Amino acid sequence: MIQQVKFSLSVFLFTLFYNAVSAQTNIQLLLAEGNYTNVINYLEQQQAPLRANEYYYLAIAYQQSGFHQKAIDCLLKDSVNLSSQQFDLLSRCFITSGQYAKALPICQNKYKSDPLDHINIIRYAEINNFYKNHDLNIDILTQYISHDSLNYNINLLLAESYHSAELFESAIEVYEGILRQYPDNQKIAFKLARLFYSQKDYEACHNLCVPFIEKYEKNKNFLILAGLANYKTGSNHNVLVMFNRLEASGDSSFLTKKHLGITYYRLENYDKAINYLKSAFNYKDDDPEAAYFLGAALGQSNQPLSGKIFLELAQELIKPSPALMEKSNAKLALMHFDTGNYQKAIQYYNEAHKYAPDNPQYIYYQASIYDYKLKYSTEAMGLYQSFIESLPNDLNPKKGNELYAIKLKEVANNRLTILKEERFFKNGH
Repeated sequence: MIQQVKFSLSVFLFTLFYNAVSAQTNIQLLLAEGNYTNVINYLEQQQAPLRANEYYYLAIAYQQSGFHQKAIDCLLKDSVNLSSQQFDLLSRCFITSGQYAKALPICQNKYKSDPLDHINIIRYAEINNFYKNHDLNIDILTQYISHDSLNYNINLLLAESYHSAELFESAIEVYEGILRQYPDNQKIAFKLARLFYSQKDYEACHNLCVPFIEKYEKNKNFLILAGLANYKTGSNHNVLVMFNRLEASGDSSFLTKKHLGITYYRLENYDKAINYLKSAFNYKDDDPEAAYFLGAALGQSNQPLSGKIFLELAQELIKPSPALMEKSNAKLALMHFDTGNYQKAIQYYNEAHKYAPDNPQYIYYQASIYDYKLKYSTEAMGLYQSFIESLPNDLNPKKGNELYAIKLKEVANNRLTILKEERFFKNGH
């Protein structure tokens, strides 16, 4: 009888053990298959308290299903006895849910114990980046690549850390190293091209973009960046190539219309410039550059004053930019000059000079209008004299703009002499 009881107890215990092992095996299989919903449903329905490993499995299922806080709660049921794997999952959940302050000590401790765990280093770097601790990131990452120089993710983080720390040459060097290893990597190429652009190395930006433009159909980002780089250097032909290709692919964005319009303006194709800039302006009527060039292009049409409203709008949009205020007032002066409103032209040239006091040519333009158009010799003489006095004594004829100033000075001196003689014969003094 006693033996029978012992046997029955053994069978009962074995059954319990077998069922527990079987259940655990089933959970592991479900996790391996990615069947996280069934794992959650099974473990949540358990009547008895879950064991530590079951909380871990449930945390994995929660984390994979996007319930990060529930995963954290499971792992913290027994935070004192967490294994390395469980700490790793807890760190991941904290970072994924944006709880960097809680993830930081886990990553720091892991780094101290294993400075070559690249998964932990990536998380540690993400936290440092959030707190803008770029110098620490650079130190950690450079130490790691001294052991594993070809690790893609670590090198990418290092390049981004250099960039964030404004160590641009170092960032470029690391990006170039990655690109040599992965020459078809569009992500790295675009990051590097944008960095070249931000550093005003427009030629390098263009040269990097072109192979990717030619090789890949979906190259919109490279086309735009190359177009903008050439726009900055004034390479009008290349600007048209890039943005025309964008337009041919169906792009009708403000950016494309605007830059095609400005480029056609630069090439003195004012009809095309007006068409594109009007389209751009219809997309966005508060862009000062589009407004300025539309006004300037209309100023070259058979109705030049139709551009006045756009130039005045550009002035309002970008105040107090001295450069644009100078250029727009100069364009307004030319418009009024072309339509015979000479007093207005003088007024706008005077305004342009206020924003560019180092450019005395605006004084000369006023003088010549008083002289040739209005026949006001007194005003013309005074302005000619002011123009001559405002010029530096050491003008260099080998410089194009200074040679032009020298020629204007000769004209101004000649006109002063003639006007003085005319006044003498007319008034006797």
